[in-house]
Amino acid sequence: MSIAEQQCIDLLFSQSPLYLTREQFEQSLDGWTFDIVQRPDGSIGMVFVHKGPEFHFAKFGNDVQATREHLKKYPGALIEQYGYATTRTPKTATRQQRFNERIGFYKTGADEYDIHYRIDHLRKR
Repeated sequence: MSIAEQQCIDLLFSQSPLYLTREQFEQSLDGWTFDIVQRPDGSIGMVFVHKGPEFHFAKFGNDVQATREHLKKYPGALIEQYGYATTRTPKTATRQQRFNERIGFYKTGADEYDIHYRIDHLRKR
């Protein structure tokens, strides 16, 4: 694991609402690929993690935004590879839910904590 990935895990763990130990949290990330977006100063601004067609992203501060280029890659490249992409969003994250739906995700279900989304194509702008 690279230093940047370890730093990213530190940030993700510090923001996690899950009641897991650090070891359990790290184990839950086994098999996931990290795509880290750094700020100009070299610190981590955002991360995309994906495993198969499922992906998630997290921002670390408000000074970094997901761009059109990011969307081409996640979920765009996953749609090209698998024919669709999926993600989950906490039920309490209404801003994230609006973002998902604005770019073309649709709800496929929910569990106790999250709304499950799927996207089959990116909306043309």
